[in-house]
Formats: sequence, structure tokens, C-alpha cells
Amino acid sequence: MPVLNTYIKKFCISNNKRIIDILSIFEKNRTNLAVIIDKNKKFQGIITISDIRKAILNGYRNNSPIKDIINKNPIYLKDKVDENQISNIVSSERFNHIRPPLIPILSKNLIPYKIINKNNIQLTSLRTRKLKFKPRILLIGGAGYIGSILAKKLIKIGYDVTIFDKFIYMSKQKIKKFIKSKNLDLISGDSRNISQIFSAVKSNDIVVHLAELVGDPLCEKQPSKTYEINFLASMAISNICKNLSVSKLIYISSCSVYGANKNNEILTENSKILPLSVYAKLKALIEKTIIRNMDEYCRPCILRLGTVFGSSLRPRYDLVINLFSGLVANKKQITIHGGNQWRPFIHVDDVAESIVKIIKIDKEKTNGQIFNLASFNCKISDIGKAIKKNYPKANIKYNKIVKDKRNYKVSSSKAQKMIKFSPRFSLEMGIKELVNFTKKNKIKNLNLRKFQNILNSDRF
Repeated sequence: MPVLNTYIKKFCISNNKRIIDILSIFEKNRTNLAVIIDKNKKFQGIITISDIRKAILNGYRNNSPIKDIINKNPIYLKDKVDENQISNIVSSERFNHIRPPLIPILSKNLIPYKIINKNNIQLTSLRTRKLKFKPRILLIGGAGYIGSILAKKLIKIGYDVTIFDKFIYMSKQKIKKFIKSKNLDLISGDSRNISQIFSAVKSNDIVVHLAELVGDPLCEKQPSKTYEINFLASMAISNICKNLSVSKLIYISSCSVYGANKNNEILTENSKILPLSVYAKLKALIEKTIIRNMDEYCRPCILRLGTVFGSSLRPRYDLVINLFSGLVANKKQITIHGGNQWRPFIHVDDVAESIVKIIKIDKEKTNGQIFNLASFNCKISDIGKAIKKNYPKANIKYNKIVKDKRNYKVSSSKAQKMIKFSPRFSLEMGIKELVNFTKKNKIKNLNLRKFQNILNSDRF
């Protein structure tokens, strides 16, 4: 009986297995290709994530047998690989469309013994190069405050990234100017359009969902649209990812689901939630719904973010630290209402870095998990104190009237332990960065439409 070598064995699976078994191989090897063998270890073909998605569309389920969906005529190399073999497959039309870009190599007796990346297909590479494969990342809402920073990071470390967005805040041209890469695709679309979302998801391996109306003022002004976009569209995205067996769905939620905590305790992911606003209530609702919607393979990871701050490709001045810093830069008065309310905060770069870590890490450690992400907790009045410390001439006025009753502190210890969450930006670093950013870019009017989410309510 032939014996498979250790290298190839992890990619191989018997032709009498189920679709769910194939998905397990994809995740274990971080590739979307499995080599199918018979009881004698002989090559029968391959199965890719595309084959599985086509099968699901035709009525197959995760427990269905794989025998009818095997690609029995894939591109492969055989026996003593020479220049002629390489020339023949490289010149074929199918070579350009191999996805993932992986090619099995078979012995004379049709026993698989190696897999190579088509981009490394040289005679020397068959012996010396290691297999490298990175999943394709879809950022739904990727042209916004967080998404634009995340896209730039992912591109820089070698991922293929697709941004699906309405491009309300930044045009395609501006995105291309900031992120110059052949590995970036831009798709104009609406997250409420199921056909558009389905088409985008099926071409990617990992989905990060950022496309929601953000912030209490905007959501209070447009409650019906908020329900459509933040709940109904998010539910559809979750279902599509589940049905297409997407290996990772990362959903961006908010610590605002905790609402008002009168006891001033530090809240964990297991603490009771008490959402106060339309925005927070819908975040809590979609969290519960997508968790109930999980299956054996697709189990979304949920990130509850503290209030985000920091500069971005798409600047915002409707976030408290950003707003105060922008006012300081322009020598304008800051008004703090109340000030004793506790909030968790996180820099936009630390958010993006955390998502990158989750993309890289084994999904068993993150899928189905909820993580609080906050760099620090502080009172709103502490922001004023930090500003006054670094900018003594800042004009700060305190008003006893509390407009926003949210009050909570959160722990990020779970994220620190499980995904090695280690934020870099402190409150003072963020303030200095935003003041310098505002001055450098000569931003005088913080109330321009492009800086304020609520002013764009008619564009959704």
C-alpha cells in the first residue's frame, strides 16, 4: 500500500468524506484546496472553496458527500517535472484562472507528493520554496474611518483586498490615491442589495463587516434606515457568509451596548448589557441574531469597540477626542457636558491592528467569540485635563447638564489573552496626533459634511 509523505498528507482526503471534512482541511492548512484520493492513495482530483460554493448553490449541505463535486480534471504536474510540462501548463488558458493558485504534483503512480504555488513555478522552486497562500479579504464598508486604515494595513502585508462600499465619505479616486496597489479591488454597492453582497462574498475568503450607520445622532435621525442597514442588511450578510462557508466573518459592534452602569464596575463580555440608544439597541440585537445563526463552520467573531479616536484616511470630528483636539488646534472653546461619565476609548490604528491579528490567528481561537476592545477607560473630564496639561492655553468650559447618559468601563483582558491585544496609543498620544493632523492639513471648519456622519444622513 502506498504511503503519503508527511508534507502532502495534511492536504489529502478520501473521496468518501463530507463537505464539512473538506472545510476542516481548508482551515487547518489555511488554504482553500484539498487533494482527493481513493483507498489506494491515488489522485482523484481536487476540491476548492469555489467548488463547494457552487455545490451549496445547487442544494448541497455541509454533511453532503463530496464524490459528486470533485474537480477530476484540474491542472497538475506529474512524475519528473521538466521544462516541457511547465511550459504546457503555463501557456494554457486555465493556468491564469487557478484559484487558489496551487498545483499538485503526482508521482509516476499518481500518488500526490507535493503542492506548489503557481506563482513560484520554476524547476528550482519545486524543491526549495515553501507553499505560501493568503486568503482574500472583503471589507464591507471598507472606505470609511476604520476600513480605510485596515485596508492599507492588509495591502501592506500582502493580502488581496476588496472594498465594497457606497463611497459616501471617500471617492474611489481618493482611495486609489491613498492605497496604490494592484491587490486592491473597489466595488460600488449597497449592503442592502443582496445580489451585490452575494457576488462580493463568494469571491472572497474572509469578510469584515463595517458597513453600518455609526453614532447615536445619525441613527436617532434615521431610525428606519438604521434598522434596514444595521440590522436587516447585517443579518443578510451573516446568512450569505454562513451559506457560502466563509471561514471568518468579523462583525464590528460597540461597547455602547453596555449603556449606563451605575455601579461603576469594570464590565466584561459576560456582563449584562443595557443599550440606551437606537444605535446600541440594534447592535445588541444583531449580535444576538448572528450568534444564534452560527453553524459548525461559520461562527462570526464580534468586536465591541470603545469610542474610537485618531486620524484616518477619512477624518472624523464627531468623536469626542477628535472633536476636542480639533477645537484645540483651531483655538476654539471646548464645552464639556457633565464630565463624570466613564467611557472606554481605542485608537483607530489599534482597531485595525486587532482585526489583522484576528485574520491571521487560527479561527478556533476567535470564531464564535465576543471581544471588548479598549485601549483605556477614562472620564470625559479626564480628556479636558489631558488637553489642559499639554495645551495650557486651551479654553475649556464645563456645563453641569449631561446630554449623554452613557456611563461604563470595560475590560479588554480577554482580548489581551486570546489575540494578544496590545494597544499602542494613549490618550495624550491621540490628542497630540489629532492636533498636529488638524494643523498640518489646515482643517479650519470641523463641521464640514465630510467630517460629520450625521450631515450625510440623506446619502444612505
